[in-house]
Amino acid sequence: MEELFRVTIHFNKDYGYIEYNPTTKAIKVVLDNPVKRELVEKYLATKHFINRSQQGLRDFIKVEVVPTESLDMLKLALTRLWEQTGVLVDWSHPVTVK
Repeated sequence: MEELFRVTIHFNKDYGYIEYNPTTKAIKVVLDNPVKRELVEKYLATKHFINRSQQGLRDFIKVEVVPTESLDMLKLALTRLWEQTGVLVDWSHPVTVK
């Protein structure tokens, strides 16, 4: 079994996290704000087309991203989470699960 991936998210002063299980491909969103939590859940359950860099900063191709497909796809989708939902991914903040 692969290790769970967790990353901190927040909206204003409401902190939570996103958890991804690479074995089951399940995503769990923990955030006390129900409106924002539902927006994040909907965003992560939807297929997107995102420009992804290739060899350099000016070399992009449009790729189809299904966030549940893999950890790599989830991380790519998370790079656009703020602009789609207003919820910030705090990559450097450690996740503490109670």
